[in-house]
Amino acid sequence: MRGLEKKALAKLFVAALRSHNMTLAELAEELGLSERECGELLEALAGEGLISVRETGGKGRAYELTEKGRKAIKVVMTGGVFDILHIGHLATLRAAKELGDVLVVVVARDSTVERLKKRRPLNPEAHRLELVSALKPVDAAVLGSSGDFYEIVEIIGPDVIALGYDQKHDEDEIRAELEKRGLRAEVVRLDVEVPEIKSSKILMKLLNEL
Repeated sequence: MRGLEKKALAKLFVAALRSHNMTLAELAEELGLSERECGELLEALAGEGLISVRETGGKGRAYELTEKGRKAIKVVMTGGVFDILHIGHLATLRAAKELGDVLVVVVARDSTVERLKKRRPLNPEAHRLELVSALKPVDAAVLGSSGDFYEIVEIIGPDVIALGYDQKHDEDEIRAELEKRGLRAEVVRLDVEVPEIKSSKILMKLLNEL
């Protein structure tokens, strides 16, 4: 499959994740194509059974991935707090994106940060979400669930779950829970590490300087 076709499928996946019906004009702009060229591309994808097309009354057409189309792209999911963005985060996100066609980043809720780190985040979840969404490797950023971590996994349905090198998650426990819930995703521990750059160290340094 050509890169442009995969890019179109990826854009439609992200739109569906955001519950947004992407118009022909929007998709054409995202892909850097004319509306005619984009229309021809979509017709080809529909002909291959990768997308479905339905009329939406006066609003034109809606384009959605079929099961075959979803399987044609690899979705990678990673997550974190992202309270103090630094070069280590960017390196990790770049490495995660290289594992597939779409990178979805789950940003921890304020309540989750308080529960796990025993402190309030410096920046509220809405701000952290917006900042992560603006990073180049990120195709979509979403807020995590406030309780069950696997709720958001079920919504995204990733092919790969990428863990940061220092994240305190047990890969085997995650694999076991995924299997228990009937979810199929490869669990990968990223080995990207930027020495001496960690949010906790940056925060400690800031506190010591106050």
